[in-house]
Amino acid sequence: MAQVAPMMSFGDAVKTCFKKYASFKGRARRSEFWWFYLAIYVVNSVLGSILFYFGSAKQALQEEALNNIGFDKLDQLQALADKEATYAHINLVLMILIAVWSLVTLIPILAAWCRRLHDVGKSGHYLWLGLLCGVGGLIPLIMAIGDSQPHPNAYGPSPKYVE
Repeated sequence: MAQVAPMMSFGDAVKTCFKKYASFKGRARRSEFWWFYLAIYVVNSVLGSILFYFGSAKQALQEEALNNIGFDKLDQLQALADKEATYAHINLVLMILIAVWSLVTLIPILAAWCRRLHDVGKSGHYLWLGLLCGVGGLIPLIMAIGDSQPHPNAYGPSPKYVE
């Protein structure tokens, strides 16, 4: 009789998905996929929020500089220009960091997603629907919600239901 294996923890899911960096074969439980998806989402949100903060701060400095134009305030304008340059450098570093993070996590999230689709008995080729405009990306996402197939399928034995 098959028993249900314990749910994968957040840390274990992240480690497993990075360990299986480019492994598109096999199956992934819901807990593995969704914890990893959450980790990627949280990091992307934090990086995006920081970038938005510094972009807003730079915009505020530019508006302040435009409002304070005058020959008697050249020192203040120079200080604002220096701050603006600092924010521009921070924005550049953050954009590079976000680009590198996105490239580093692209393959593992696609691999985890493919393994998750395998777990519900679907082909990883459904991920190609994400290239379609509109709701194309929602179809594999909805498929990933389903429960694991309890029996071995074409993609391997069930990681959830063990003998």
